[in-house]
Amino acid sequence: MNPVASSTRTDELSLHMRIPAHRCYLPNALLTLDGICDHFNVEESARDRIKVALETALVGSIELLYTNTQGLFDLKFSVFKDKLQITVEDFMLNDQIALMESPSEAQVRARLESVVSLSDGFIFLKESGHNSCYSMQFNLVAME
Repeated sequence: MNPVASSTRTDELSLHMRIPAHRCYLPNALLTLDGICDHFNVEESARDRIKVALETALVGSIELLYTNTQGLFDLKFSVFKDKLQITVEDFMLNDQIALMESPSEAQVRARLESVVSLSDGFIFLKESGHNSCYSMQFNLVAME
């Protein structure tokens, strides 16, 4: 009996991490993403595109909101079948909120415009005052 190889994955993953909204912590998020891509045997070109999208999104948020204030990123990585979803929520620490004016929705969207084109699906889940939450979806291509 010869088993038939499945074209879709059967294992799933859900991972949550919180990092400070500062450039020096971005390698932690990218290293986590590398580990996920290694585990799911993601093709190099897809991996590079996903890393650029995540880094661009986080750097955009830092430049827009966190150059003079402190905040956090909540990152949720979820893999189901052949889809990777990365949900990003950024928020300022409570004592920092009064220190600056929040960016407009148009400013946030402009910062993330290139991320939208890098992902296979992009949705703003919430925008309110000093935080935003959005989800990026990527189709995973396994290396043969």
